[in-house]
Amino acid sequence: MGKIISEMSLEELWQLFPIFLTEHKAFWKDWYVQEETFLKSILVQTARINHIGSTAIPSIWAKPIIDILVEIPKECSVLTRSY
Repeated sequence: MGKIISEMSLEELWQLFPIFLTEHKAFWKDWYVQEETFLKSILVQTARINHIGSTAIPSIWAKPIIDILVEIPKECSVLTRSY
């Protein structure tokens, strides 16, 4: 049986979870819009949903991971909907 993640060295973690940068891809915005639509459908109340991070900036290279910030009002219960 292999090691658990907390026992792995940094080198082992880099091999298991490599991070690489790529030129900006126009479809990243479409990916964000799809996720934003999904989040709005399951979260009853949100203050804002934003595309953040390097994939939101067209002029730079980025990790191909879409970062999303969801702001939920303090008075809102996230568990207001059953799935």
